[in-house]
Amino acid sequence: MAGTRNRPRTPSDTPLAAYVRVSTAGQAASGLGLEAQRATIEAAAAAMGLRVGSWHEDAGRSGARMGNRPGLRAALAEIAAGLASGLIVPKLDRLGRNTIEVLQLVERARREGWRLIALDMGGADLTTPAGEMVVTALAMAARFEWRRISERQREKHDALRRAGRPRGRPAVPAELADRLIAMRAEGATYQAIADALNAEGAPTARGGTAWRPSTVRSAILSREREQAALAGHTASL
Repeated sequence: MAGTRNRPRTPSDTPLAAYVRVSTAGQAASGLGLEAQRATIEAAAAAMGLRVGSWHEDAGRSGARMGNRPGLRAALAEIAAGLASGLIVPKLDRLGRNTIEVLQLVERARREGWRLIALDMGGADLTTPAGEMVVTALAMAARFEWRRISERQREKHDALRRAGRPRGRPAVPAELADRLIAMRAEGATYQAIADALNAEGAPTARGGTAWRPSTVRSAILSREREQAALAGHTASL
């Protein structure tokens, strides 16, 4: 039985499957986010001479996990059946916010011989050498950022220890806490956020990589209290 690597490429004249997504229930109810994404794809397809044969959407679905999105699964099933020559999305983050899963999907597309086009990446096919370079660079940048946050956290703890000051309960770096708040505002559950952080290897406040819904919630509440206290101090000046 021939493996996936030996499967013939989908004919280039087969239309693409388009995929759009919004994270929050409010965006899904208004339809504005989905409509804007559809318009972006339609305009780009016309300008690039591409054909879109089907539309798939996930309304009110987090980008943390691809497996939790029936719209994306349906689009990929259509490609696997040879009914679509690839997938087109308005932005890479509509495809997913989990860098590891995005890279795995790019590799799957390259291996199986179908196109994966993200319009915010210049409309490049991410399975080409140029497109793959862009995605890899993004992944490296994300990983570098996590390491930078972890290093700053360790440096802070080392300075407190040298000064003989108690560390107290470790705090999540402000940059990371702000990202958690943003993900929560988009409608992601605490579990979905924890899963995304674990998949990306993000360091916890104690330097580990095992995030739980309770630790995500604590990090968000701590940051919100810090921001409220800062706002009150500023107002009193």
